Formats: sequence, structure tokens, C-alpha cells
Amino acid sequence: MVAQPVAPKPRYRVKAGSARDAQPSAAYFHGNDKSPFLASWNPALREAYKDSQVAWTKAAARSIDAIHNSGFLAGAVDVSESFVVGSGLRLAARADQEALGWSDDYTNEWTSKAENVWQDWADNLAECDAGCRMTFGQMQQAAYRSWIAFGEVLASTPLLRRPWGRWNTKMLLLEPSRIIDRNEGNRVIQGVEVDGYGAPLSYLIHQPDPFIGHREVRVQARDRDGRPNLVHVFAPSINTTRGVSPLAPVLKVIRQIDQYADATLTSAMIQTIFAATIRSDISGISAFEGLMTEKDGMEKEGVLNLNGFAAAKEQWYDGAKIDLTQHGRIAHMFPNDTLEFTEAKQPGQQYDGFMSWLLREVARGAGVTYEAATGDYRGATYSSVRMAGAIEWLTVMKRRTNIIVPFSQSAYETVLEEAIGTGRLEFPGGLPGYLANKTAASRAKWTGPAQPQADDFKTARAFEVMKEMGVITLAEISSSYGRDWDDDMRQRAREKAYAIKHGLPDPWAPKDIMEVPGGVEASLRDAEGGDSSEKKDPKRPGASPKGTKRSGGVRTTGDTEPQDE
Repeated sequence: MVAQPVAPKPRYRVKAGSARDAQPSAAYFHGNDKSPFLASWNPALREAYKDSQVAWTKAAARSIDAIHNSGFLAGAVDVSESFVVGSGLRLAARADQEALGWSDDYTNEWTSKAENVWQDWADNLAECDAGCRMTFGQMQQAAYRSWIAFGEVLASTPLLRRPWGRWNTKMLLLEPSRIIDRNEGNRVIQGVEVDGYGAPLSYLIHQPDPFIGHREVRVQARDRDGRPNLVHVFAPSINTTRGVSPLAPVLKVIRQIDQYADATLTSAMIQTIFAATIRSDISGISAFEGLMTEKDGMEKEGVLNLNGFAAAKEQWYDGAKIDLTQHGRIAHMFPNDTLEFTEAKQPGQQYDGFMSWLLREVARGAGVTYEAATGDYRGATYSSVRMAGAIEWLTVMKRRTNIIVPFSQSAYETVLEEAIGTGRLEFPGGLPGYLANKTAASRAKWTGPAQPQADDFKTARAFEVMKEMGVITLAEISSSYGRDWDDDMRQRAREKAYAIKHGLPDPWAPKDIMEVPGGVEASLRDAEGGDSSEKKDPKRPGASPKGTKRSGGVRTTGDTEPQDE
């Protein structure tokens, strides 16, 4: 067999710029980058701290102005504050007994004393606040409002010795604008000096000065023992030293709401003010000339005298006395004039629907539901309110954990340090022992207001079922109601002992025999004895044996004979 020659492979010349030379399009856009909706959308990609620095001052100023001048936003902030902070977070000391090597009894005793020491400091505004204006619960509220407006919380922890005071540790809330918004190389970012990993080392602060207004000072973040000189808290973010107000994304919408409401109200008022108008069919100079005579104001030259015509109409209407305030009056109009009434058009359904969506966006930015912010529950159902509240509560817990808890924990640690150092609170090894085990000794849980419920009975029933299933603990149930289960247990024990001491019924006695120790075995024995001894009277079907009676379908022992009906 003779091999056939292979035909040469054809070659084609492709023009430059053809599909073969084209660059692949982005997977997320597929060539839609030239769309009119995306063509002009080209934001700069940069690190987060640069965005924060550019927007911080304007965002803070506009947020504060919006809160001050918008009743809706001020109310939404109040609702958010009441959910996150309420009257103040409650301390539950939880020292790590395994890390400290303590027994259960000693741990319970020490944590109880630590809580008492904390309450002694936190509930006295003259002891906890350097300005003697707020208790610590009120300081938590002010701190949260500072975070809403500025995006961060700033407080100093001075040691002030006052003749009438018992504590030296104080806290002083400062406006975050006191931090100088300036960069110096790569180590000072927005007035915060950081190390190579971003940890704060010092702060550039505007210090008030009676002579020059203010002066710049550098405050170290911590002292040599690790005690914070400044408490600076903001929402967690990558590679940032400052926070931005959570209201920044909705500031434009807030302005739109104000302008839309003002424009709608102005339109309605204008239409209401000009409720009646006089319409004339006469137009043009010739029409006026046809109506006018020499007596009506025409001059000898034949030129129209508009002033004379207007004076004639004015004289007519002075005699006609058109008065819309007089009911039943007949208006006599000038020839060819018509009295027309303008209908005052009020905002329709489109206003309500559009405004509600704008308000929903603002409420979302404020961290509350639309219903909670506006009080508008039209169309809301139990399921929708419950679902919205459950989703909202995740935001509440996140803000509480990220903002208020770190602020409160810093204060608690400084108070423990002074209490142990001065001997108010005993600690194995004294102050050096506490500083060496600070993390384990100062562990705590902070509980706040309970989650609002659309139906308290259904919620309690759900907790009861989950507790019987073993998927929830008493600590979790108490925490959901903003309480400490340990405190509740101790209080219940005190109430029980007090009732027994005064001969009163036990308020916490079990209501079901199954909850009494040994009640299950007793009920089983009673059931077995009843089944073996019960005999039915053949003459009277369904009758109970002597010495028993039936009540509501339940057989109970008694001394009376069953009565015939």
C-alpha cells in the first residue's frame, strides 16, 4: 500500500482586535461593564482606615445633626438604646475556678463579694464618674449614644483622690472628636499611634487649656501594669484605628425623608391657602378695549388704561363682598368672571408606601425594626412580629457584645484592681497575684434587658418544653430574660426559708407529684395498688368500690360512699 500524502494544514490570518485577541471579561460582569448603570461606578479600592479617615468628620457631624433634628431618628435611637443597654447591663462575676485552682465554695464566695464591690462603685455617681454626673448604668447609655453618633466610645480612667470619696478609680466619658484626626507616617493613623501589628500605643488628644483654648498632648494607652489610661471602643474592622457612625449609610435617606415630607406639606399648604380663585375669559388688549368706554377709563387718544380697568373691577368686588367665611352667601361676579374652588390635594397612597420604605431603611440602619421605630403595626401579624424581633435581637446582642461589654469590662477590671490593692477584696497573693491572673479572675458575664416577646405565655411554654428536652439550661433561660440564674436561685432559697419561718406555704413547692423527689415511684405504686384492688359492682356498671369517689375522671381515696344520682 502506498502512503497518501498529508495535505498541509490551512492557515488563516486573524485581524488585530478580533475575538482571538480579546481579553476575557470579568466573571461577575460578563461584559456588562459598559452598561450605563455600571460605567460611571468606579469606586477606589483602598484600605479601610483610609475610608474611615476621609468620611469620619462629616459622618459624625451629619449623624449628630440628624439625631438632633429628626424626631423619627431620635426615637429610633432611643428604641435601640433601650434594647441594647436599657437601664444598664448587670454584672455576673464568673471567675475561672479551674485556672485559679479554687474550690466551688470559695469561688462562689469570692464572686459574690466581687459583685458587691462593683455595685458599691457603679451605683454611686460621686464614686464612678469623674464629673459626678452619672451612675455607671447611665454612662453605659451615654457610651452607646456616642457610638451611634461618632462610631466609637472614648473614656479616660483617672485616679482622683477626693476628701469625701472612698474610691480613687474614676471614669470620664470624652467625645471622640477629642482625638486629633491626623496621620504621621505609618505609625500614627488618625491620631492613634500603633505598633507594627496595629495595637494602640498612645493617642494624640486635644486637651482643654484656659489660656490658648486647647493644646495637644500624647496619652499612653496603658500604664506599666497594663491598666488602661484610655478606653477606646469601636465596631471590629480590619486594619482600622477608628470607627464610623453606623448611621453613615442612611444619612442620605434621612435627608430625602425630610425633603420629601417638607415638599409634600408645602404643596398641600399652598393648595389650601389658594382655595378660591377668580377666572376671567377676557384676554388680549382688543378684548379689554371692547369692554372699555370713556367713562370706564379710556383716554381721548384711545389708549387702554389698565389701571382704570383694574380700579373698576376692584370697585365692583368691594360692593359684591365675596366672603368665603360666610355660609349661604351668593357671590355676584364681574361680567365674564367665574369663581372657581381649588381642591386641596392631600398625600395619597403613593406617599405612604414610598415613605414607609424610606423609614424601613433608616430603621434598619439604626438597628431596630420598622414597627418598633415607628409604632406602625398595620398589617403586622404575630408571626411577622416574632420573626422580625428574633432577627433584630441578633443585632442587639452583637452591638451589646462588641460595644457595651468591652467598655463595661474595662471599668470592672480597674475597680477590681483598686479593691484588691486596697484590701477591700481579698485575693490569694494580693495585687501581684491578681495581676498575674487578671484574665481568669476578672471573667464576667454582662446581661441586659430581655428580648421583647409578642406572647409571653407561648415563649415561657417553649422554654419549658426545651428544658424538658434537655436542650437548654436555667442559665440560658435566665439570660434570655436579662437575669442571672445564680442570683435567682439564691433569692428563691431566701424566699422559701422566710416563708417556712413565718409558717407560710412554700412559694416554690412543686405543683406536680412527678416533680417531688420519689414522686415517680410513689405514683407507680399507687397505680399498681389501684388496678389490683378495684372491683366493679355488676349491678351498677362503672361504679367505684366502697371508700372511693370519682372527681373529673380521676379516682381519689375518700371515706364517703358514692352517691347515687
